[in-house]
Amino acid sequence: MSYTSFYIFAFLLNFIFAFANYVPSGRSEHTATLVNKKIYFHGGFTWPDGPSNDFFYLDVSQNFSTSALPWTDLTIPGSSRRAAATACKGGKNHDSIFIFGSFLPGTPFTSEFNTTNQEWTNVTSGGIARSSSISCASFNKSLIAIFAGANDDNANYLWILDSFALTWSFSNAPNTPQDIYDYCAVTLPDEKILYIGGQYANTELASMGLLSLYDTATNTWKNLSTSGPTPLSRVSFSAVLTSDKRIIIFAGTGYTDHSTVLDDLWILDIETYQWSVGNILNPNGLAIFSHTATLVDDYMIVAFGRLSYNGIPPNVSSTIYMLDVSQRDSYQWVTEFTAFKK
Repeated sequence: MSYTSFYIFAFLLNFIFAFANYVPSGRSEHTATLVNKKIYFHGGFTWPDGPSNDFFYLDVSQNFSTSALPWTDLTIPGSSRRAAATACKGGKNHDSIFIFGSFLPGTPFTSEFNTTNQEWTNVTSGGIARSSSISCASFNKSLIAIFAGANDDNANYLWILDSFALTWSFSNAPNTPQDIYDYCAVTLPDEKILYIGGQYANTELASMGLLSLYDTATNTWKNLSTSGPTPLSRVSFSAVLTSDKRIIIFAGTGYTDHSTVLDDLWILDIETYQWSVGNILNPNGLAIFSHTATLVDDYMIVAFGRLSYNGIPPNVSSTIYMLDVSQRDSYQWVTEFTAFKK
């Protein structure tokens, strides 16, 4: 082997091992977006750096164990740092990730990452005030809704991005709910958007028994009452929608001072809007907030998050947990992921 060939071989080997050995550090208030069998994670609070520009993905096209996760690092030095942001899939080929929000001055409100050509671009914000602790919701193939959030004006604006044309529009719908942040937005099968939980600017927590529903077709809001036992009001929790019309919410914090970290699982049947407690067959005592949950086939993948509010350094998680949600009446923590082959 020539010296040049050996050098190239050694470089490629080091490159491969660098990716193979990548393990992300613990964090909270990051984003997670599923695109083409990869969960892309961005930013979040890390210690001691604060808001991070880390960008990496978990490959869910293959089988894996939580003890050996297939990570790939895509971080670009000098890129924007974000925490308490939100991210949704969009773009003409549905292969782009749009990341919204930050409390850091000077950070673009919206950035787009194209997963096909691996390029970042900033999207003109159209005069939207800086906000954070928001939850975006995609609908009608190209549109992404951004509502309220933690902002200087305590504004309850609803902005909509056309992810094809990269243009913004403002919704002036009547009966818009008061400004709120740290909630979860879920797009329903009929393209309406359900807003769950959160905290108002006056520090009051939103009721989990009275939810806000935005009709994207008529540009109207209404209140929606639920039945059954009502979950404790909360912030910094996660929510996913299954194909059989269950919204699964997990954990979060139950008081405005974050003094109680929750470990509960609740199910909202969107056919009846009835709450029920999720029965975990093998509870692991995971109490966490400011994490993410991503539904991949029959698995809810819970990533990172904060385990307690107090303490320096912050008690953040670097762990990935997986909940098998294939059964309606029972749930189970698992450590092995089996990729679904179509």
